[in-house]
Amino acid sequence: MRPEINLTDSASLPEGGLKTFSTPDGGPAVLLARHQGQVHAFAPNCPHYGAPLEKGKLLNGKIICPWHHACFRVADGTLCEPPALDDLPTYPVREAEGRIWVQVPANPPASTDKPEATPTAELGGTPPPAPAPAADTRTFVLVGGGAAGEFAAQALRREGFAGRVVLVSAEADVPYDRTKLSKAYLAGKAAPATLPLRKRDFYEAQQIEWRPNSRATGLDLAKQELQLAGGQPPLHYDQLLLAPGSTPNLLPKLPGHNLAGVLPLRTKADADALLAATKNAQQVVIIGSSFIGMEAASSLIAEGRAVTVIAQEKVPFVRVLGPEIGAMFQKLHEEKGVQFETEAEATSILGERGHAVGVELKSGKLVPADVVILGVGVRPATDFLKEAFTLEKDGGLAVDEYLQAAANVYAAGDIARFPLAATGQPTRIEHWRVAQQHGQAAARNMLGQQQKFTAAPFFWTQQYGKSLRYAGHAEKWDEITCHGDVAQQDFLALYVLDGRIVAAAGMGRDTDMIYITELLGLGKLPAPADVHDKTDWAALR
Repeated sequence: MRPEINLTDSASLPEGGLKTFSTPDGGPAVLLARHQGQVHAFAPNCPHYGAPLEKGKLLNGKIICPWHHACFRVADGTLCEPPALDDLPTYPVREAEGRIWVQVPANPPASTDKPEATPTAELGGTPPPAPAPAADTRTFVLVGGGAAGEFAAQALRREGFAGRVVLVSAEADVPYDRTKLSKAYLAGKAAPATLPLRKRDFYEAQQIEWRPNSRATGLDLAKQELQLAGGQPPLHYDQLLLAPGSTPNLLPKLPGHNLAGVLPLRTKADADALLAATKNAQQVVIIGSSFIGMEAASSLIAEGRAVTVIAQEKVPFVRVLGPEIGAMFQKLHEEKGVQFETEAEATSILGERGHAVGVELKSGKLVPADVVILGVGVRPATDFLKEAFTLEKDGGLAVDEYLQAAANVYAAGDIARFPLAATGQPTRIEHWRVAQQHGQAAARNMLGQQQKFTAAPFFWTQQYGKSLRYAGHAEKWDEITCHGDVAQQDFLALYVLDGRIVAAAGMGRDTDMIYITELLGLGKLPAPADVHDKTDWAALR
């Protein structure tokens, strides 16, 4: 440790304060927080993408990241909520005679000014403790090497489970940050090394058996056995988490869907194939105006490429965000050169010598294409569960408030249709952070903790450096109340159903979105009539 530093005067840190201070001689910065009269000292940046935590908020005993709402317990920096994976590093601190004194390590955790280019696991924090010597003979199997499966694996170890943990993944790569694929990775701004959530040696150190290229093919609930492809013997479990994620819709009925140059974007392998295919491409067509499709458009509209989005809707995101916000995003894309064919339907993909050369629309128009990206959504990867469960119409798997689907079986992430705490309505949500939260909650319940899942859903999208944050869930609404200026990307939109605010979206309103997400989780949002552009959301908590 470095010598103790006389950092600042006590008066500069009021109750509830969250502020970063520089240290002398160019030393590392320190984040100070005062909670219930006690001063705490931390590394100043979120271990996820390096967000400056002083721009976040200290609420209900938690430090909340301003960007993606990772949460850390102010008492000791312990990780409470994803998408961060590690605890927030803490430093020794004391307060005496009106001054605050702190010690920082000689080599503090790294920070970054370019978070998209930095591996999550490289940003510091404390990894989960190594498991105790194996005294527990139980086997917990986790199906799916995505957000939910990875977070569940580390949560089991953090909670002290010392039995066998098997992480079964259909992919060849260790669990990685899928949110980067359509953004920085496809834009060539993030190297492959930045994608893994954890390095391989993490799984070895934590005694987590990672099984790549292992596809689940069936489930025997009576025998508590998971069947695997490739002649592998059945895998017995004492507790099972089903989190296989989703499969992209490949439009099998669309003529030409199987031509070379027609590609989905779901996995790292998909992204690698797209990077190779678009390297020399001049004309890229994206079928579908989903978030993945639109993020891909923003990443690829460079280096002289022409990008066209074919959308069935009048404006993008109209079913999720509404027409005004959708129109704003469309204009943002058009200003960057993206072209749109709206209220349009692709009827076939045309090819020459086995390779796509264009997309024909129902109107008869032909849109030239060197590469066609299928951005028309996903479906739950639950085909292997059809014999064991009665699946929902959309392929989802119903679970209770504890994320339990059957005795000793839990489900998380894209496949789980769970009762949304705010309404009790069974809901299936394809959000990265929700999947991680599901993984954590399911892991705890596999250990018998019986904790209901009550978190408010939260997601974000980033296009051309503009970030939108969304909290709650609204499949429909009676009205959208907007405060601020949507056209200038500075607004807060409130989605109202049956006289209640059920969701909110914002740009340039990060602080408001922190409070709103917390209030949604607590069921304490005000009546729509009581909200205006100058509402002090902090006063409502």
